[in-house]
Formats: sequence, C-alpha cells, structure tokens
Amino acid sequence: MRLRRGLALAAGIAGIALLLVVLAAAVVMQPQRLARLVLGGVGDGLGLDISFEGEARYRLRGTPMLEVHAVAVRQPGEAAPLLRASRVLVALPWSTVRTRAAPLALERIELDAPVLDLRRLQVWLASRPPGDGGLPTLSDGVTVRDGRVLAEGWELQDIHLRVPEFSADAPLAAHARGSFLLASPTRIHFDLHAAATRPANGAGIGVRGPVRVEHADWTLPAFITASGPLQIADGRVHVTPLRFGADAEFRGEGAPLVFALGAHGPLRLRDGTWTLVPLTVALRGQGVVPMFNATGRAALGPALLLDLEGAMADWPDAWPALPAPLGASTSPFAFALRYAGAMDLTDPASLHASRDEARAEVDARVFEVLDWMDAAAAGSPLPPLRARASAPRIEVPGGTLHGVELGIDPGEAP
Repeated sequence: MRLRRGLALAAGIAGIALLLVVLAAAVVMQPQRLARLVLGGVGDGLGLDISFEGEARYRLRGTPMLEVHAVAVRQPGEAAPLLRASRVLVALPWSTVRTRAAPLALERIELDAPVLDLRRLQVWLASRPPGDGGLPTLSDGVTVRDGRVLAEGWELQDIHLRVPEFSADAPLAAHARGSFLLASPTRIHFDLHAAATRPANGAGIGVRGPVRVEHADWTLPAFITASGPLQIADGRVHVTPLRFGADAEFRGEGAPLVFALGAHGPLRLRDGTWTLVPLTVALRGQGVVPMFNATGRAALGPALLLDLEGAMADWPDAWPALPAPLGASTSPFAFALRYAGAMDLTDPASLHASRDEARAEVDARVFEVLDWMDAAAAGSPLPPLRARASAPRIEVPGGTLHGVELGIDPGEAP
C-alpha cells in the first residue's frame, strides 16, 4: 500500500514538473525567439540566412508548429533573396528543437506564394558541398501554394506542389501543376506526376502527365512522358540522357493535326536556358503532319532555337502532289530545318530539302503556310513563302522540262 501511494505521489510530482516545464517554455520561448531558433536551425543545415517580418505564431502542444510571414531566404552575404514567401509553416519534433542536429528531422513545410529566383538558386547550388548529407527529412513532406519560379526569358506561375514525404535515402514522389509562361501570349499549363529513385545526383527521375500549350490563335494539348538520370553540379542541372515522348494534337482554325513526338539527348539547364545538344528526334504525324527522323540541337530560353537535319521517307498524301519524276521516286527527302526566334514560332524558319538531284530552299512562317493550306481552294495559288527550287527534269502535261529553276518571291518578305 505504501509503495502504491509512493508511486502515485511520484507520478503526480512528475506531472506537475512537466507542466511547469511546458509553461516555462511557453513563457521563455516567445514567438519571435522560437521562430529565429527554428529557422536558424533550418538555415544552418542548408547554409542559408532565413529572415522574416511581422508576427510569428507557434503551437507547442503535440508536434511544435511555427508560422511566420514575409520570409526571405538569402545566401550569406547576398542582399537579394533567392526565395521569398508570404507565409511559411514549419512543423518539427521536439528533438529537432532541442538539438538542431544535422540533417534536420522535420515533419512538414508549407509555403504560400513563394517566389524562387532560379539564377540565385543555381549560384547557391554551386556553393554546396558534395553529397546530400545536409538535406532535411520531412515525414509529412512539402506543400507549395501559388508559387513562382523566375528565370531569364521564361517564368513558372501558379505552382501548386505536393511532396508527401522527403528523405535523402528514400524514393521521392511529387505532384505539380501550374503554368509555364514563355513569350506572351504563349502559356504551357501542366499537371504532372514525378518520381525519383532518391533525391540525389545520378538518381533516375520520371515525369508524366497532361500539358496544354495555349496561344492566342491555337492550342496544343498533349500527354508527355520524360525520364533520365538527374545530376546537379556547379549550379547546373543535367538529365543525361533525357528520353521524351508526347502524344499531341494541334488545334487551330482548320482540322486538328494529330502527331507523336519522341526526343533523346542530354538536357542541360544553365543561366535560365534549357538545351538539348546533341538531339535525336522522331516525328510521326497524320494528314499534313509529316513523318521524319532527325538529329541536331535545340535550346529554350529567352528565344527558341531548332537546328535539325534528317530525312523524310515519304511525301505526305495531304501535301500538294509532286510532278514526275519526283513524285514517283522512292528516294527519301533529305532536309535541314533551322529556326531561331520567338517561342510561338511567329518568326521565319528556313528549310533546305533535296530528293535525288532536285533541290529546294524555303523561308517561311509556319502558321502562315498552315493557314494557306487550309484556304488553298479559295485563296492565293502561291504559298506565302520565299523559295528557290531546281530539278534536272520535270514532266508536265504535254511535255518535259529540262534544267528547271523556279523562284517564289512575294512582294512582302516573310
């Protein structure tokens, strides 16, 4: 009996002591001090300075939670932030509050309206030591609402991201949706699921889901897949090699254009510009969309660059018929396609093509030619392009022409 009473008394004293400790922590750890303690620990683990403005809120019951507003994340010594957010919530166990050991063990992070400066992020990544030992763990992951990523020539907007769980040694899954803003008025809306073997250099990553390219005069819905090993080094992002596929449908004024596109090559991101060099690409189309294989290079940044050389096995039936003997030949069409200009393909492209001994050089705007093809029956018999063509022999009704040279030079150059 005395033993039971002694145990009960000891338990009561322990409970009172614990209550006093919690009350003391609530008094001593004012919101501002607790916020700086927690964010200081996160910043120390990542080699960053994290500051905030305004009132901080916290909850000590259960898993401690800290909420701060007007947050700015800077690389030490830098005046401009690489990340800012209107609100950040951090939930973390008491063990992390007490020890601040690295790597940090957190429960979850929520960010509202974050804005990420891609160039400054790459500078910070280049300064990081090799290895991933400093990455925090998040048992309940990361949630991002209404985020933005700023880069030279393009921007990600309306980003909503959910990562259910994050650990340096575990597979990673994520769901992201938002808009990719290129040259106005072109936007790419995406709703993608991503997976990685682990968040580390050399890990295999995969992305799949619907995207929709929207322009003032046309739309292009597609379902894409992409995969490859991810590398981050010296502030640069590499997927070497990238395997990309898309099933798409171009919707303009005329009939929809259905096609499938495949691409393979090393994808690199540097200074806000994505490059695929060297690039292998295959296009499989229907109707006026041709089928070809090509190699070359591509870049997406402040402008779009395409430089391809390849071959087209057959002349599409939907294209204007070729005169004999070109139309009867079984030789492939060799071509070189080059474009450097606006993201929405409104600048002129150049095409050099050959079959057997026939040659053609064309400069044109893609969408002007498509519009002409849609209205060919009622419009001008000549396409809106500048062209030079030659062939040793062309058969026409009633005769044969030798040493043919043809030129189209509209009054207003494309």
